Amino acid sequence: MRSLGLFLLSGCLLCCTSLRAQVRVINDGFPGENTEELDSRIDHALREFHPQIVVLFVGANDALNDKKLLPTAFTERHLEAMVKSVTATGAQVVMVQIHAPDMVRLMSRHKLEEYGGVGPLQRLAVVNDFIAQIAQKEHAALVRFGDVLNKAGGANHQLSLDGVHLTPKGYGLLAQAVRKQLPQNLPANTTILCFGDSLTYGIGVRPPNGAPETPETYPSQLRHWLQRQ
Repeated sequence: MRSLGLFLLSGCLLCCTSLRAQVRVINDGFPGENTEELDSRIDHALREFHPQIVVLFVGANDALNDKKLLPTAFTERHLEAMVKSVTATGAQVVMVQIHAPDMVRLMSRHKLEEYGGVGPLQRLAVVNDFIAQIAQKEHAALVRFGDVLNKAGGANHQLSLDGVHLTPKGYGLLAQAVRKQLPQNLPANTTILCFGDSLTYGIGVRPPNGAPETPETYPSQLRHWLQRQ
């Protein structure tokens, strides 16, 4: 009886582990890339991972990084193209709006004249409008992360490392906001692809040079939330 009990207990533990392992959350973030560069990568990612859900958190570099700025028409085009690439596979899309930066810290490493007469906040507002419009048009879920972060105090020192990239607490807010836009009960063997730039990769909380992902990134924290349910 004892051996049978151990067998049943072992089987239960394996079952629980199996159930928790059914949902995969993949971090496919590429630091420093704008929507044009990410658009060129997304088809490969879709073929590699075969996700059922894709979280697109893209466009920050288009608006905030003076070395990667794109004309707004190009940003809109690439946003639409990425969404269409995902939906063509039958996957669900979740689009994330970009939070407003701490301008003092942002401008300590960027030059205002490099923005071509249209400041980063103006550019960001346009990108976020595109994200909302495309999400509505394509019936994608929308995460208004800027609103979430503002309610928590904005891109301050507790939530943002440098005025743009987030602290573990900030990434936790993002993970929770994304979770709320996912189905309550995810089907077995669901793969969620978190696709984006350094805000997805986890610059500031993840070691550089391709080191393994840490528990502080938003995809890792999202995985944690899903495994708890």
